[in-house]
Amino acid sequence: MSSSSSTSRNQLQVTHVQWQEGVKTRLRKCSFFEWKDEEQADGYYKNLLYSLKQKLDAKDEMSEMNNLRRRIAEVEFLLSQEQYKVAKSEKEVHDAMKAIGRYRMIVALLFGCLALCVLKLGGSM
Repeated sequence: MSSSSSTSRNQLQVTHVQWQEGVKTRLRKCSFFEWKDEEQADGYYKNLLYSLKQKLDAKDEMSEMNNLRRRIAEVEFLLSQEQYKVAKSEKEVHDAMKAIGRYRMIVALLFGCLALCVLKLGGSM
């Protein structure tokens, strides 16, 4: 328990005179001081320390979890940027493949025209 709920005996006892069986006895100022806490159940402080340690550990775990969540958000952001770059590159590759296909067709047509020209010129000689 806390010290505010404790009882105390302090040094402010007043000197007084007491008659006891006809003998005059004088009690003097006492300089003794003691805090007396209420009795605690066995293991009270051990359990208290354990629970406080668990609360501290939980705070540390929450802090670590928050750090991990922040790091996950950062990694997810970086991943989305990389996914965007990949998608952009895939589109560029797709567009390039289409262009290559068109160039192949043009080259094939040119060779076809060239072949016709050669055949016409070669056949008329």
